[in-house]
This record gives sequence, structure tokens and C-alpha cells, in this order.
Amino acid sequence: MDSEKKIIGRCPFCGSNVVKTCKGYRCENNTGEHPSCVLNINAIIGNRKMNDGEIAEFLEKRRILLDGFSTKEGKTFPTVLELADDGAVNMQSVIGRCPHCGEIRVGTKAFNCSNYSNQEAPCSFAIWRNIGGHQLTLEEAKELCEKNITSSELEMYREDGSIYRKRLGLAPDKLQIVKI
Repeated sequence: MDSEKKIIGRCPFCGSNVVKTCKGYRCENNTGEHPSCVLNINAIIGNRKMNDGEIAEFLEKRRILLDGFSTKEGKTFPTVLELADDGAVNMQSVIGRCPHCGEIRVGTKAFNCSNYSNQEAPCSFAIWRNIGGHQLTLEEAKELCEKNITSSELEMYREDGSIYRKRLGLAPDKLQIVKI
């Protein structure tokens, strides 16, 4: 009797179905003695259980920002998962360049300069992950790092709950992010 398979999405390498298995997610062409595809994603990455929706987005974008990973010591951290061309799943904390000095890294509440805690030359540049009630996406944060402005207006909220739309951009002094 043929058992039913839960299809999560399409393989970014070969276009076949990616199915859920007991250990994670695998391309249907990654089975047998001579698999023709390399895609095989563990269900648990960085001591964090992945869910089907996250994997579906990861397959589509090949790069996704997620919270809730943890070290062996139990310290939690966010990271960007990247799907490499060889099928490896890599954790990447750097998302771009700081407009002043270092690299911009993913943090729990903000994307911060890597020189934030540098004793000799501290840098306080940060892009908050939540601005005006809008949860910044990885793509929006990368746009701010690369182009100094978001390409589209983002939906934000006033104190009274009313909605307004603004683009985000780098202030002229390049010290903070402002609504434009």
C-alpha cells in the first residue's frame, strides 16, 4: 500500500517535490543508491524545530531570517539560513555593510553594527527590527544597507492604531533610520 506524502514545496535545484520525512525535508529525487538531487534539510537546525511554512518559504527564497535558534549552552539567537548550491544549509549572521565601519549583523531586536561592543571604536548604528509596528523583513533590511532606502512604502501604525505608509531610509548623518 502506497503511503501518502506531505508535499512542502518545489526543490530549488531540480524542480521536483520536496516532501516531509521523519527526519526533515527531502527532494523526491534524493533517495536510493544514486540520488540525482542533493536537497535534504534536517527538521532540527541549531537546536530549533523547523515548521512546514518556514521550510516552504526557505525553498522558495533560499534565504530566510528566523529567531529561536540556540547554542548548546542554551543561549538563543536569530540567524539567516541560506541554502547553498551544494544543498548545505548555512547560518549567516551578516546581512550587509554598516554605513560607518563594520558589518551589519542580525540581532534579537535590531540589525546591529559588528563594532557595537568594540572598546576602541564603538558604533551604535542599528536598524530596529520593528519600526512603527512593522516587522522588517530580511529584504527590507538589506535594501537599507545597500541602497540606504526601502524600495516601497511600508505599512506602519500610529499610537491610536491608524495605519500610515512611509518608506524607510538612512538619515543624512547616516546615524539612524528615518521614515520618509
